[in-house]
Amino acid sequence: MFSRNQLKLLLSVVLLVLAGSGITAPATAAPIADGYYLLKYSGDIYRVSGSGTSIRALTFAEWAAAGYPTPKPAPTDYVKYSWAPTISAVTFFDPAVPSRWLWQPLDYAAWQRAGFPAPRNAGYVGGSYFYQWGTSAEVLVEEPGGVQHVLTPAEWAASGFQPPDMRTNEGFLKLSWSTAIARMSDLSLGKGSAVSYSSWAAQGFPTPRVVPRVTGDQFYRDYASTTIWYAGPTENRSINYAEWQAAGFPDPLVINVPSSYTVPANLRGQDLERIPTTEKVVALTFDAGGSNAGVQSVINTLHRYNVPGSFFATGVFARAYPASIRAMVDGGFVVGNHSNTHPEFPTLTDAQIVAELNAADASIRAAGGRGSRPWFRFPFGARGPLDIAVVNGAGFVPFRWTVDTLGWQGTSGGRSAISVRDRALAAATPGEIILMHVGANPDDGTTLDADALPSIIEGLQARGYSFVSLNSVVP
Repeated sequence: MFSRNQLKLLLSVVLLVLAGSGITAPATAAPIADGYYLLKYSGDIYRVSGSGTSIRALTFAEWAAAGYPTPKPAPTDYVKYSWAPTISAVTFFDPAVPSRWLWQPLDYAAWQRAGFPAPRNAGYVGGSYFYQWGTSAEVLVEEPGGVQHVLTPAEWAASGFQPPDMRTNEGFLKLSWSTAIARMSDLSLGKGSAVSYSSWAAQGFPTPRVVPRVTGDQFYRDYASTTIWYAGPTENRSINYAEWQAAGFPDPLVINVPSSYTVPANLRGQDLERIPTTEKVVALTFDAGGSNAGVQSVINTLHRYNVPGSFFATGVFARAYPASIRAMVDGGFVVGNHSNTHPEFPTLTDAQIVAELNAADASIRAAGGRGSRPWFRFPFGARGPLDIAVVNGAGFVPFRWTVDTLGWQGTSGGRSAISVRDRALAAATPGEIILMHVGANPDDGTTLDADALPSIIEGLQARGYSFVSLNSVVP
């Protein structure tokens, strides 16, 4: 007669603001008299004692031990939201104390047991979840039956202005030049996925924030084609000129550069120490030849600040940490060639140099799905004119650096995140190329470059600098 499963049904007891709540308690403000009360919709019997201070459901054994007293009907009302089908029962054990009201959403069988009472519309139903996305000022509610709804100002007022859960790093985005909408699970890192119309409808049609770009999205094109593709949380497709214009003409990452690529004449014979420009721009670059301890931190920081970065990986690194290479590629970053085994190029023959370049390129392509050409960085920065000529002949443009933060030396080498930041900022100049590393110091395990990256970005921005990818230089 009395199922334990029935006692496990969701019983949501909530503190309500009576004024404007849309719930009307019985006329008397006094708690109901001590005794036994029957919940008609469930068949459960409750014992009220201590002038309403003790309210609990009885087991059959407890009711039997009490001598099977005849319960009185519990003072229960039946309510629902006007925009949802779920009927909830609310029992007023103490009308003046909302914390002693008992709420229960009803299924059909429970409603039938209650005698099919006609529910009335209410502004608040116990067990509702109120929340707000970080992409809109709208307040939403999920009622006990799971239906989600965007509240009008009047509906929120009728709820008693229930405080919403602030989900500030989540929400919905729509590109200004597209109809697709993405449900974002992490706005700061650009994580999300496209939602269908039915899924958007099921969540109450929340208003998306309209943006021209999404953190971490990519514009790219094949070397042999002028068609630009877009890849982001909302979609992955080719775009037309008007859409590219609406996005702000971002430099597309050129992929599948062939081994026959010819380095432009103005870039041949150089190991670029800075980007040739008078504009206040900086290129953040990261060598990946040791461990991958700082990779995800670096990627997360670049996404959080919505700035580009460029990586140079060895073949050894790509084979040891293919998921890290994939994360760099998926993040929309340049992944250049840093040789296969990190030797000093002046000690190699021309054939050995080409072999180092090709082996690294193959490993990077296998891990990330894209080759490393035409970006290259000499191991240790060691090179001579002949080495540069061989690298150029293989279709690569060498990029050196304006400043090495020396974060790779770690705390055991006398460095700190502050010294890393200060070196980067002290060298600020138009076209600055900053060298950092993604690995941990092998002696002390520190990742000072990853740790200092937020303060480097903020410090340069405070000085009026913006950031560019090496993709803006070549091809």
